[in-house]
Amino acid sequence: MPQLMSSVTSNLPLGVNFQMMKGLLSAARQKLPFFNGSLPGQLNKNGSTASVKWERLENLAASTTALGEITTSPVAFFGRSTVQHTLSVVTVAIAKYGQAVLMTEEVDFQQMNARGARFADNLGANAGLSLNILMESAYSAGTVTTSGTIRYATSAAGGTVSGGTNVASVDAQVAATITLTDIKFAVNTLNRNSAMLFTTPGYGSGNIGTNPVRASYYGITHVDVEEDVRSLTGFISVEQYGGYTETLPFEYGAVGGVRWCSTEVIPVSSAAGTTTAPGPFRGAGTSSNDVYSTYVYGKEAMGTIGLGNMHATNSYEMYDPANPPAVELITKATGTVGTDLYNEVSSVAWKAWFAGKCLNPAWLVKIRSLSARV
Repeated sequence: MPQLMSSVTSNLPLGVNFQMMKGLLSAARQKLPFFNGSLPGQLNKNGSTASVKWERLENLAASTTALGEITTSPVAFFGRSTVQHTLSVVTVAIAKYGQAVLMTEEVDFQQMNARGARFADNLGANAGLSLNILMESAYSAGTVTTSGTIRYATSAAGGTVSGGTNVASVDAQVAATITLTDIKFAVNTLNRNSAMLFTTPGYGSGNIGTNPVRASYYGITHVDVEEDVRSLTGFISVEQYGGYTETLPFEYGAVGGVRWCSTEVIPVSSAAGTTTAPGPFRGAGTSSNDVYSTYVYGKEAMGTIGLGNMHATNSYEMYDPANPPAVELITKATGTVGTDLYNEVSSVAWKAWFAGKCLNPAWLVKIRSLSARV
């Protein structure tokens, strides 16, 4: 009989006389925050193009010269000069992504309702994970443009500084965990570029143990780096926010003008840091340290695109039905999959048209740091 499933990978072999459990164990549920605060774009079907364009009118230069009295005869513009807006255009092409699973009639015969439904849930979770990983790549790519900024953590004090710029320029020079100085650098960079804040201040509360939280940007860390951020002076855990009524899913706190979420899906650069012994840091070997990315960004720094619908703009967890990604789930009944001569095979799949793009690199900073071994 067909054995399209393998217990070694993602599926399970099943004979007709094999009795399965009616329930399935829960799979890991990763946190997916890379749509937080993104600006959604939409590509309409039959639009004769496979790309989306954002347009931004830049601010006019300040007018600091007084207008003189009109002394000429009334003519066009009365002798006054005019200015023109600068238009910034960001264009990104979309691509199609997806994943499919086949099921034999043996599975259909034994437990179609339970296992088929779980396959659909699992594919939905896989879609969210896949699109978030692609979105993280867009964050990383947004910091290597001419306007992007990468900060390298080089010492406990935030790194040697020359002329306001961190001297370190490559991962091999990263020698410290994230510090308040690194966060201040990121926030100051965004402030100097007039980035837009996501949140208004959270004022004090009469509740014991609460603290006000200043107007903030968003930040995303790896779960390993989360513990380093929690140890920073002035850190306010999410449980201590004063006067807040809403927080982001799995937001863990605020410090330095940034409200933080964490995730497992940020790639870790194994053994990319300093070549000294890892000691108190996480490392892949006895003479190297792992390097982590942390993102600090302002409102409308990032954009995301879907075909015919908007993608999520907030954090969500895998298998969360309240905030699913904008994907199409496709099911095919037994006998409708390809040249299924014996009507034995059915399928479940997801697909999505998607692209992520940094819309304003001046409003995004990436911090490269080590992580303390805890």
